Amino acid sequence: MATITEFNDWLDQVDLDSEGYLSVYALYRSVKDVTSMGEFECKKHATLDQWFVKSHGVEDSLRLASESARDYFLLHLTKTHCGELEMEGWYSYNHGMSKDD
Repeated sequence: MATITEFNDWLDQVDLDSEGYLSVYALYRSVKDVTSMGEFECKKHATLDQWFVKSHGVEDSLRLASESARDYFLLHLTKTHCGELEMEGWYSYNHGMSKDD
């Protein structure tokens, strides 16, 4: 298992389509909140401003080496998956559309 810093390489290994919008949102919230959500887990280094992201079924872990790298990763997820919407609005829209009325 390797720790990599190139998040596009890491994202290529992650199946964000497995749960549709829920996977994207789970990854975003786990990194933003530094927690476990869905198939993702994010932990902050004890003394450094570094974050480590893991996904079930993916051998490599992602190291976000600074707060700006973490912020850019979150922005990348938002711009890649949400278009013009912010993540919370995009999630709410998709969640509402998936409900059976």
